[in-house]
Amino acid sequence: MPVLFFSNSGLQGDLLFSLFSQSIPMPWEKACIGKQRHCLQHYEAIIIDCWQIGINSCSKDFISDLKKIRHSKAILINFPADLPNHISEKLRQNGFYLLCDSNISQEKLIQRLNIAIHSCESSHSEGMQNPLPLTRREQEILGQLTTGEPNSVIATKLHLSEHTVKNHMYNIFRKIGVKNRLQASNWAKLNLQEERI
Repeated sequence: MPVLFFSNSGLQGDLLFSLFSQSIPMPWEKACIGKQRHCLQHYEAIIIDCWQIGINSCSKDFISDLKKIRHSKAILINFPADLPNHISEKLRQNGFYLLCDSNISQEKLIQRLNIAIHSCESSHSEGMQNPLPLTRREQEILGQLTTGEPNSVIATKLHLSEHTVKNHMYNIFRKIGVKNRLQASNWAKLNLQEERI
C-alpha cells in the first residue's frame, strides 16, 4: 500500500516529497488535502506537512481540513515549534500522531518517519508511542526528574508551583506508560537523550 503525503503544491512540499520518496523505499503519492486519488483507507499511512499552521490566515482552514481526516496512521510533521498545547492536545485526541516540529534535522525526520510508517501497529491500536509524546514543559520536567531532584526543587528551578509539577508528573507517567519516578527517569534517559539531556 502506498503512503500519502499531504502538502501544498509549492517548492517546500515538492522538496519534502522528493526527500521522502528517495529515502524511504515504498510507493508514495502526493496530494493536497481532499484531492487524493483514492479513499484514505487505501494508504498505509498519511503524512501531513503542517507548515500552514504557523500562518494565521491559513491556520483555521488547515485545522478544519485536518479534522476531516480519519486514518489509523495520520502523522503530522513540520508543525511550528511553538504550537500551543491546546492545539497539539486536540490534534492528539483526534488521533493524529505528532512526529516532529519544524526544528528537526533532515536525518532525524527521515529516521522517525521511517519508524512511524513501518510500525506494526497503528496509533489507535496497541498505542504506537510517539518518540516524544510530551509537551515542551513536560519534557523540561522529565529532564529535571533524571537529576533525582524532588518536586519542590524542580518547581523552583522551573518557576512553577509544586502542585503544577505534580500534575505534569501525573500526565507524563500516563503518556509514557510508567508507574514511578525511576521508570520515568529511565524512559527519559532512553528517549530524551538527544532532545533534552
